[in-house]
Amino acid sequence: MKERKKLLAYCGIYCGDCLGYTDVIADAAKNFMMVLEKYKFDRTAKCVFSEQLKDYDKFYEMLGFMTGLKCPMICREREDSGIACKVRKCCIDRGFYACYECNDFEICGKLKSLMEGLHYDASVKNLKAIKEIGLEAWITRGKRHCYWSEGDDCL
Repeated sequence: MKERKKLLAYCGIYCGDCLGYTDVIADAAKNFMMVLEKYKFDRTAKCVFSEQLKDYDKFYEMLGFMTGLKCPMICREREDSGIACKVRKCCIDRGFYACYECNDFEICGKLKSLMEGLHYDASVKNLKAIKEIGLEAWITRGKRHCYWSEGDDCL
């Protein structure tokens, strides 16, 4: 339980569900590249599907990029890394394990500016649920949110 508890970032995102932390995307891209290489699919793309896959080289390059989409460390391990996080600093200064211990997290400018456009909705949903049922219950049986909500757009 202790290991799983430390996967909760101060802002309410659960690192254990993150595609970067779990390497889901990076591993899938690497495995796909290995299959493409094994079967010399670049030749198939060029000779059989030259029109449909005319940008195959760019696609393969993007897969290569995606193999590096890995998070180097969880939030709680970054405390001494020099990465400035206003939310983490606020929680530490106030003696909070995470923002759910603060009565103002739903209107907090630090939390909103950090998460807006990426995981803000998921963060707030997690924090509300933790506040309602408690951290240990949330970790073991709660529904965790980590990704974009319907209608979210990064633009």
